[in-house]
Amino acid sequence: MWERLYQLWIAHADQLRRELGDGPAESMLREAQQVLPTLRGRRAVLLTLRRLPEAPAGSGVVDRMTRPVSQTGDRPAPGERTPQ
Repeated sequence: MWERLYQLWIAHADQLRRELGDGPAESMLREAQQVLPTLRGRRAVLLTLRRLPEAPAGSGVVDRMTRPVSQTGDRPAPGERTPQ
């Protein structure tokens, strides 16, 4: 979706400038030109967290995520880019 959106921004740059003005259009086009080449190596990740029933939240309690327990052979999490 993002790749297509950025391609459309670039393809319709003149129309963007007319409708939005030079400043906003140039900002959008700069973003498209910087991010578009990096999209191929990315993957989408969805993370869902839920509170365990035995850990009720009290008023004024700040929620903190605990550090994951390391397993033997664990490797560091990969960067944002996925190897091709």
